[in-house]
Amino acid sequence: MTAKEHRHNLHVLAEDGFCEFETKKYIMDALKPLGCELYEVGATGIIAYFDFGKSTVSAFRAEMDALPTGRKTGIDFASESTGFAHMCGHDGHMAMLLDFAGRISSESPTCNVMCVFQPAEEKRGGAESIVFSEEYERHRPERMFAIHLMPKLEKGRLFSRAGAICAGSSEVKATFFGDAVHITEPRRADAIGKAAEFYLAVMAGTEKDNVFLRFGMMSGGTAGNITPEKVEFSGTARYFSSRERRKCEALLSSAKNYGGDYVFTDYAPPVVNDKTLFRLSGCEKLPSPVLCADDFSVYGKRGAKTLYMFLGAGNVPPLHSPDFDFDEAVLSVGTEKFIALCKNEKISSTI
Repeated sequence: MTAKEHRHNLHVLAEDGFCEFETKKYIMDALKPLGCELYEVGATGIIAYFDFGKSTVSAFRAEMDALPTGRKTGIDFASESTGFAHMCGHDGHMAMLLDFAGRISSESPTCNVMCVFQPAEEKRGGAESIVFSEEYERHRPERMFAIHLMPKLEKGRLFSRAGAICAGSSEVKATFFGDAVHITEPRRADAIGKAAEFYLAVMAGTEKDNVFLRFGMMSGGTAGNITPEKVEFSGTARYFSSRERRKCEALLSSAKNYGGDYVFTDYAPPVVNDKTLFRLSGCEKLPSPVLCADDFSVYGKRGAKTLYMFLGAGNVPPLHSPDFDFDEAVLSVGTEKFIALCKNEKISSTI
């Protein structure tokens, strides 16, 4: 089956993180005839291990989960899962990895190969469910690779860079409390006023410190003539170093100065590429890291040397938008890169 056919079939099966049961069944059925060791990790994760009698292991990851959104673009292989669709390219990533898995045994690799189909990249805990599993530890890889489709980059070209390539990400929340009374009552503890002062101070602080801390949701109140008992901001912090992360948390913690409280919850640290793997990869250099986050960084924290690559999708709508799509011809570029990485003796000896 071609990568394009796999992509169409997987797009139909779009499922939420840690609930990728039909997706898992499809992938398992595709992998079973390939003669690899197959491991079910947790409820929906999959590891396929190809033992070629080599001394090191290269691992390749694809994400399985879809986004809680619909699709605007009319296609004949639209998602059949109400409220979920593959708007981040994960269907394409799985398709490339399945295509690669189907070919690798005939390509004379210079390493053993692990294919990781990871659940819940869009949630917390997806990568951790793999790296802390007994199955991952059994064949713990020295190197880990991933490819992510990326709009606006030149179609069919692969880009990467040494060092940080994706931002670390934390979910942030700030909450302010007030008195719930009729709005004509004398001014009391005003949750909206506290929240507004905090918001303006934080926005000024992000410009001063040159860090990324933004809020995408604000909630509070029950009626226009009642002062709210609670006002809450929810958003995200993005950073490329522990120093930037500390600055973001310090700004958020200023909620206490306005009578509020805050929660700073880490999603994933920055994705940091190994310099040697990038040099040997043949990828074009990405000029600067991106603010997108990915829990692929967890594999690096667990000890594997990592290389994260972007596959240019050209002038298409942005990731996570309801009309994101791409030319499936680019998938073969990803498959060929995975194969080339497995056949490179210098890469296979990088530990």
